[in-house]
Amino acid sequence: MSDKEVSRLLKIWRAEVSTLNLSTSISLTMAQPYAIKLLDFDLQLLGTMVLLQLGMAGVGYVFGSILLSLFRSRRIIFWKLFGTLHRCLWALAGFTHFLPKEYGASFFLTSVAVAQFSGSLAGIASGDVGADIVSKERALKFYSSLNSLGLASNSAGLIITTAIFSFLPSNEGYLVAYTLSMSSAVASSVFLNLLRDPNPPSKGSVSDVLRGFNDSLKDQDSNSYIITVTLFTLAVNLPGALWNYYLLTVIKGAETWVTLKAIAANISQSIGFRVWGRISRKLGLKRTLYVSIALTSPIPAVFTFLYTLEGQVALEMYSGFVWAGYNLANNIYTLYLPKRTTRVYFIAVINATSNVIASATSRLGAQIASISLGAMNAVFYSSTAGRLLLSLIAKRKAPELLVS
Repeated sequence: MSDKEVSRLLKIWRAEVSTLNLSTSISLTMAQPYAIKLLDFDLQLLGTMVLLQLGMAGVGYVFGSILLSLFRSRRIIFWKLFGTLHRCLWALAGFTHFLPKEYGASFFLTSVAVAQFSGSLAGIASGDVGADIVSKERALKFYSSLNSLGLASNSAGLIITTAIFSFLPSNEGYLVAYTLSMSSAVASSVFLNLLRDPNPPSKGSVSDVLRGFNDSLKDQDSNSYIITVTLFTLAVNLPGALWNYYLLTVIKGAETWVTLKAIAANISQSIGFRVWGRISRKLGLKRTLYVSIALTSPIPAVFTFLYTLEGQVALEMYSGFVWAGYNLANNIYTLYLPKRTTRVYFIAVINATSNVIASATSRLGAQIASISLGAMNAVFYSSTAGRLLLSLIAKRKAPELLVS
């Protein structure tokens, strides 16, 4: 494929990511506040929601890896079909309150489950196609740039959402916000359908699937990395269902707090991706991985002590920056640690195990937190301790990966 064609595809991809992130910045960020305020979700229902988000994502990765292995030459079609379904369903969930109340919770949770399943399948397909478009040599530079662009679009969507909720009451605010999210989801789907696969592999067989999983799991470096990331995800997601509930009910924040915090995180993460891209080239990916994990460890504990908007925003700025380091390193590891022939299986295994364990952990965290405020705080403190421990494990166990 010529450099001109690669350049054209990358421009379309950037446009798709920009409009996609504008849509999901609204639909995903406001999903829990929407469920709490308009659908009357309690901690138990929020725990079920997070369980479905993570659990169905894990199921999607496993099913998607099998589907892509058998029909890998169709991977661009899977990206387009399931990617469109993912973003549009998340936006559609924001119109649940128009349904009769007895159907609201079921429809909302079903939309979340199917959207997450579809997103995982699209994610495997997009990662497989993208890794064939972007060479390993230009991966750090391109993905740090693409992530920064996506986060800038996230911030734009959240700034608009903040303005909406500053002038409109909850009912009207959610209607306007989710209408904008749906419009942007449709636009991103148009860009997505302009992409093409530069190097479609041949389709596989059931024996190829079994061999692929076996080869992926036999690799020592892959196993070490999967275990490290899975355990880190467990520690991170222990309070996964609690953040917005704590913010809105214990700290007594408002919807604008949620959006302003997300804006701060996205802006700092956008800057962070570019900074960590340069840092990673000097420190190496492994050091970037375990240092950034360690830097995330104070966040859950500090969160419970900040009862002002200014404090919460400052914490999100710190959080966004340090998470950029981890997300960049993890993205490069996931795409380029495995061989091309086992990439699909590696992506499936690492995401499926992480999501399934995280879903169970977040549900457990919600169950513990429902006992009392003290128990809820203990869940946050446990997450801090777990992250710190995992940074030490990553330092010892994570494999080296050389990229330029």
